[in-house]
Amino acid sequence: MPRTKEFDEAEVLDHALELFRARGFKATSFADLTAELGVSRQSLYDTYGDKEELFLAALKRYMTAGAECMKQRLADPGPVREVLMGIFDQLISQHCGKGSHGCLLVNTLVEIAPDSPARALAAEHARTVEGLFISRLCAAQRAGEIDREKDPVELARFFHHTLLGMAVAARAHDQKDALKQTARLALKVLD
Repeated sequence: MPRTKEFDEAEVLDHALELFRARGFKATSFADLTAELGVSRQSLYDTYGDKEELFLAALKRYMTAGAECMKQRLADPGPVREVLMGIFDQLISQHCGKGSHGCLLVNTLVEIAPDSPARALAAEHARTVEGLFISRLCAAQRAGEIDREKDPVELARFFHHTLLGMAVAARAHDQKDALKQTARLALKVLD
């Protein structure tokens, strides 16, 4: 008969992702995880296999939540420029300021080797996010908010890359006003 889990997987993944976000994958040991998560080594091994599998599960959870948030934000019926500025503002408020450890995805992409399984997850996430942007930008074109000559795929990739760059800058410099200027400038591509 299988043993009952001694922990809530969602709660453990949320706590693990915050540890990885704060310390990075390499600097977070399995011993750190068991101590901080309050879960036995064997239970973590039985559920996730090893540190990398736990990390990948936490990263997937983080990206799924991020994509769902992006989907909701982009579904806002307001003008596309206001919607996009709201997304930029949210990133700035979440990743600037004392105590922020930045974006787990961006931190991971900066830290890990190019052949890591996390890269494949990040590429899949990029396609999802860019797809969400494409849908919203196409809707904005149909509504006459954006010139139909503009390529929504190129614009989607540009906005996704802008968000990634802003997440790095937020962690590196923590300059809200400069990031707001960057966001306003980025929106000029819609003119």
